[in-house]
Amino acid sequence: MSSKTNDLAVVSGGGTGIGREIALELGRRGYDLALLGRREEPLRQTLEESGADGIAIVCDVRDTSSIQLAAEQIHLRWTAAEVIVPAAGVAHISPLVDLTPEAFAETVDVNLTGTALLIRAFLPPMKERGRGWIFPVLSVAARRGFPGWTAYCASKWGLDGFVAALREELAGSGIRITALHPGATDTPIWDTAPGKWDRSRMVPPREVARAVGFALDADPSTLMEEIHLGPAGGAL
Repeated sequence: MSSKTNDLAVVSGGGTGIGREIALELGRRGYDLALLGRREEPLRQTLEESGADGIAIVCDVRDTSSIQLAAEQIHLRWTAAEVIVPAAGVAHISPLVDLTPEAFAETVDVNLTGTALLIRAFLPPMKERGRGWIFPVLSVAARRGFPGWTAYCASKWGLDGFVAALREELAGSGIRITALHPGATDTPIWDTAPGKWDRSRMVPPREVARAVGFALDADPSTLMEEIHLGPAGGAL
């Protein structure tokens, strides 16, 4: 594990779940943290637990002006981010005929459009500096369909295409992209999910964070474009 870097990591959804664990991992590695989310208190708790220097900003990734204000505040202090982790996400689980148009739209707006807006806001200073690392949080649902998950799968499949195109755009820029594809992970998303789920069989969110650390520790001559994780017993 590296020592203090004074580099900045921007993490959306940094108050809970996978985003929180990745923020803690990056804080342990010496990164300053800019944590974004819709609720301030969980962000502040993550920041305090990480022991990192940083800032917690209430920000809705669906709102372009909210993201822009956050980016301006962050750039004034750090100039450019070293790492971006778009981890904010939502899931509305039900058969398509029972899924409201509003729920479908929110899922796509947060998981797909929100990720694109976040990266877009922080990308120019990274390109100007000529380095950086983006860790989009996708899902096994970016490659596999599940009944009741139409909106979620649509958002993640779309995000997979977005990441593939962005990787081509950024070729030669010095900016790396490592897409994370976790399977069922024990996060608060399951607190309100219909049905019965054995959460003891799920991937601990800490393991997704360890995968980020694994990529960061790899020889600089090698890029892990994708990391796939899943429950040891198979998909739930």
